Amino acid sequence: MTERRTYAAPAPARPGDAGVTLIELMVVMVLIALLVGSAAASIRSLAKSDLRSSASKMAGAVRYLFDRASTTGKVHRLVLDIDKGRYWAEVTDDRFIMAGGRETEESRQKEATKLAKEAEEAQKRAEEKAGLEEMQARYKPEPFRPKRAQFGAFKEMAIRPVDLNGARIADVYTPRLAEPLDVGQGYIYFFPLGMTEAAIVHLTDKKREAFYSLVVHPLTGRVQIKNSYVEPPLQKQYDDEDKEIVP
Repeated sequence: MTERRTYAAPAPARPGDAGVTLIELMVVMVLIALLVGSAAASIRSLAKSDLRSSASKMAGAVRYLFDRASTTGKVHRLVLDIDKGRYWAEVTDDRFIMAGGRETEESRQKEATKLAKEAEEAQKRAEEKAGLEEMQARYKPEPFRPKRAQFGAFKEMAIRPVDLNGARIADVYTPRLAEPLDVGQGYIYFFPLGMTEAAIVHLTDKKREAFYSLVVHPLTGRVQIKNSYVEPPLQKQYDDEDKEIVP
């Protein structure tokens, strides 16, 4: 006599027992993509906001120095430290004459060598004078040497050294430069008679994805802020009304 075995029928599947469907997985992936995209857009918007704020502050500093040079009768300059991402103001009581010709990397190196040599000679003369009697030192004839203007830190509280948080200086251009300066320190000079150098300062974010351009007009000190990279007029010059100056 054979033994019969009975098997229970499987229970019907319930909706909650099914695994994640392809459609549900796609919906989740789309939601994740939207969240990532929204976060990235927020970060870019914040970076651009910092960039715009930095551009506005620098434009205010340019305008202030233009007015300050006009009222005090002293030459001022804005120092732009491209490598360290900061800027500050300096002033001199000395007579200042702008060097002729356009600056290049070679001319800047020659100027630095010349300054180092002048400093060494000055130190040597000071040491020689120290060994002479006071009267001899006072009346010892020396060859004439034109005095080089010495700039000192600007002590007014209106413009302290400013660090560009969230932004950086891409480059700076003035007509005395053969090409935009993107390393070291650049300068924009302001003169007593109500004039400054024509200049373009480019600010960018840390990833160099966005640019703001500060266009400085020489006769009025007016600064235009443009949310794009304005190409420097290497061969052309423009007046305060953005009209090309034809020699």
